[in-house]
Amino acid sequence: MKRAIPISLLLMAVVACGPGGPDSAGPITVATTPTTAPAADSTSTTTNTTQPLEPGAATSTTAPSTTSTTTPDGGSTATGITVYFLDPDGHARAVHRNVTTNEVARAALQALITGPTSGEMGSNLSTAVPADTLVLGLRIDDGTAVVDLSREFEAGGGSFSVLGRLAQVVYSLTEFASVERVRFLIDGTTVDVFSSEGIVLGESVSRNDFIAAIPIGAPVAGASAATWGQSDLPAVTLGAADVRRVVLVAGDDVLNVRDTPGVGGTIIGRLEPGVAVKTTGQARSVGTSTWVTVQTPAGPGWVNGFYLTRSVPDSGLPGGGDPLAAVRQLADRLAAREDITPLVSEKGLWVSHHAPPIRFPSGDLSGILDDPTTYRWGSNALEPGSPEIRPMTFAQAVAARFVDAYHDDNSLVVANEIIEGPNGRPAALAIPTEFGGFGFVTVHDPGDDPQYEGLDWTGWIVSLAYEGDQIKVVGLTLDEWAP
Repeated sequence: MKRAIPISLLLMAVVACGPGGPDSAGPITVATTPTTAPAADSTSTTTNTTQPLEPGAATSTTAPSTTSTTTPDGGSTATGITVYFLDPDGHARAVHRNVTTNEVARAALQALITGPTSGEMGSNLSTAVPADTLVLGLRIDDGTAVVDLSREFEAGGGSFSVLGRLAQVVYSLTEFASVERVRFLIDGTTVDVFSSEGIVLGESVSRNDFIAAIPIGAPVAGASAATWGQSDLPAVTLGAADVRRVVLVAGDDVLNVRDTPGVGGTIIGRLEPGVAVKTTGQARSVGTSTWVTVQTPAGPGWVNGFYLTRSVPDSGLPGGGDPLAAVRQLADRLAAREDITPLVSEKGLWVSHHAPPIRFPSGDLSGILDDPTTYRWGSNALEPGSPEIRPMTFAQAVAARFVDAYHDDNSLVVANEIIEGPNGRPAALAIPTEFGGFGFVTVHDPGDDPQYEGLDWTGWIVSLAYEGDQIKVVGLTLDEWAP
């Protein structure tokens, strides 16, 4: 028989005990021997100290945000929602998300289930909502959000975890002006007493029922700033000398725009990955970083120039450059085991090996082809951490396989065109978000073993940065499927 405990009594017990710390996620690609190996989430780690720290995840700020909608179910054109995660001190902290659905209340619940971004985890935010929770139903009834969740939502955890997940849902849904209270259902049945902790919910609950045990802390810095997509920004002409693209920012992250150069400036907005912006000509050095001004709906703002690259025209081929020659030089140097540093961007070499891109700083590349350090590279068929993943060096996993694909008699090498394999990713998904603003060359080995009927194909997408009058290699993406 469950013991029913009113929330007010359970709150006192939780406050006395205090919360536990959040879990952290490890990298996908990790070194198997001591080394300064690149981390899987290079935009939010300090492992590679030569990379400036400024996208939203890298500066302990939040994920994309815009103003909150006031109509959570259907018919809304707003793309910004506010959700709440937990910090180690037991506070709920507001962060923001961009969504592309009109079902914004459901999207808020899904964000709680998915959990914080890598950058938010770096800020020690966590979610108490179990990852296998399903949203079975959601409706708004005269100011009350009626939420039907699967049984996993009430499974596991102690008093703080259980209260935390309830508070996260209540705080997030009551961000919408049309919601004042929340009624919880589990598998279609109204819940009066929640979980094995015996928390009495009654007909519905509000923010005031949780505020004593799970206080709402100060919003994460810059949480109220808007996030701008391409349609929000002043019109630009790709390829123009003063137009740049936002690059090397993950799909769940943003590039902060500040009122002054440096991470101490106030965030006035955020730029989505891949957008094109017009620079205004101002630049200033702050530490090892160069900050530049860009035009935004809020006026000129400062961004870290590391995350901008020269834009290419719609044709994808800026004048005076030969992308195919640049890739040929890369293949030749890799085949001869020569130093590839002169060919690589000042931003470093980023490798997406069936995993989010990882960064090799340009200063670490001179001996990379002879480096015995091995890594557990991402796999297209195995889960991260699988014991079946065979550790390999950079030379084995990247260099040798790129050379094999490039020099195969049947290989196709084309500029700014994705060649889909017969069972590979759609072209729209082949290039990681981080590389979306770069020009590129595709190296496609269609596969020639008759027994596999072409399924033994391999593709490499070489992302190119246009720095001054030279084309530099900045990214390598492996796209393949093996029988």
